[in-house]
Amino acid sequence: MALRTPLFAWHEAAGARLIEFGGWEMPLQYTGIVEEHLTVRRAVGLFDVSHMGKLLVRGPSAHAFLDGLGPNDIPTTTGRARYTHLLREDGTILDDIIVTCLSSTAFFVVCNAGPRLAVLAWLHAHRPADVRIEDLTMSHLCIAVQGPRAPELLGRLTAADLSAVHPFWGVVLEPAPQETEGWGWPLEDPLMAACGRLVPTPASGGPRFLAARTGYTGEPGFELFPPEAAGRRLWETLMASGRDLGVRPIGLGARDTLRLEKGYLLSGQDFTGAQTPLEVNSAWIVKWDHPFLGREALQAQKARGDYPRLVGLRMADRGIPRHACAVLAEGARVGTVTSGTLSPSLRVGIALASVDRAHAAVGTPLDVDIRGVVHPAQVVRLPFL
Repeated sequence: MALRTPLFAWHEAAGARLIEFGGWEMPLQYTGIVEEHLTVRRAVGLFDVSHMGKLLVRGPSAHAFLDGLGPNDIPTTTGRARYTHLLREDGTILDDIIVTCLSSTAFFVVCNAGPRLAVLAWLHAHRPADVRIEDLTMSHLCIAVQGPRAPELLGRLTAADLSAVHPFWGVVLEPAPQETEGWGWPLEDPLMAACGRLVPTPASGGPRFLAARTGYTGEPGFELFPPEAAGRRLWETLMASGRDLGVRPIGLGARDTLRLEKGYLLSGQDFTGAQTPLEVNSAWIVKWDHPFLGREALQAQKARGDYPRLVGLRMADRGIPRHACAVLAEGARVGTVTSGTLSPSLRVGIALASVDRAHAAVGTPLDVDIRGVVHPAQVVRLPFL
């Protein structure tokens, strides 16, 4: 049976169309994917993404442990967050994650819903004895507040100066007392206990939660991690506070089109466990000057240069590319679409596609086989907008 977030009843009452995703029953859409997509691009939307894995990693060796499992440097500055991949020995990607440094010995790891149990098993299999891993997925929500008016909406809830929070930084937010009266929110939880000096000043002693300036839409926004006891109340408060800003609940359908316009990867689709960072347009996260699991395999692959590339495709006609469509060059198959859609912002078909090296250069004309009909396309620079 699929898992459900603490907000499931709210989504059901709001008339959301529900689907199973990553082992969870989640809202696909409420009013329509295009309308929800444009709400996030133009105003502000709320996403319940509590299905995402939320792992607390603590201990004297926690930094060295996480730093050695992926190609990007794990931050040591309190509050700094970073995107990276968890790699196997052969350089293939187990999952992509965001790691936030809470203190010198505590780190918050957000992974994808589907691979969460595999990620947990992988971390436990490699952790040193002085490192503890706690799965907070079921005890904490993740509410994404995304869109150009997201900082304004969240600013109505707290006295903290959100303009001082830069992308990929986290803070502990403390809602104004009048916003949290009667919430029954526990003042302590494992995540807050691990946050160390990551606390707003001045503090009023009220309930607090971690907020990270990260997201999956390319718009300004924050991801909030309140404990379950207050999750629905926080969601409802944000919905009520943002009515004049045009806030709407947003489903996974618009989340997918938003991330695709920005060229962001989808776990299980743009990488399936068989690809390396070099194959999915993520060479930028590989910091070669530190040892990490899979580095030798990646170095060998880079030296060979014979691996496929993930590129952006823009359709030249009204064709709408979809996952698994064949990519052709002069009638011969040279790749496969990994993600495709009709861009609500651009009103044209766009796709991420894995193609061979000879056809990966920007400007290369290609074709996409869509249900047996060949449609023209061109390799373009990412992101699409």
